[in-house]
Amino acid sequence: MEFNIRKAEPNDLNSLQDLARHTIDLNYRSFLGNAGVDWFISGPSDEYMLENLRDCVVMEIEGQLVAFSVCSGNVIDMMMVRSEHHRKGIGSYMLRVVETALFQYFDALELESFEGNRKANAFYRKNGWKKEKMLEEVEGLRKFRFIKHQSEKGKMSA
Repeated sequence: MEFNIRKAEPNDLNSLQDLARHTIDLNYRSFLGNAGVDWFISGPSDEYMLENLRDCVVMEIEGQLVAFSVCSGNVIDMMMVRSEHHRKGIGSYMLRVVETALFQYFDALELESFEGNRKANAFYRKNGWKKEKMLEEVEGLRKFRFIKHQSEKGKMSA
């Protein structure tokens, strides 16, 4: 399987929006609820992708867009992998590529994840991220801030 990771281009926008809506629809209902997911995929998720396209990196496999990451400074703001490619090492590979690029400029990286997003939280811990603190609750939703220091680069938890 051949991976291609590159900066997102304007012609990727529709595919990125579709990937985000599909991933949110399938994976976020358990902690955001139906109303929260339905609202988010009705427009705000598309707007987010449009506004952050310049900060987005995509992964293609055999010409198909399967994953993306949006970064702002030292923060991995969003990372998604198409559901049918979960648990195949694609997310871990994408995360390592993004970390390597960011660690060229920053000693520590951050990301946030919903407390209820147990699969994502386990994924980040497995890839060496440490839960730094619980963030302020907003509209009944709690988020964790995860952090990874350059000295921990490449370390994976058991």
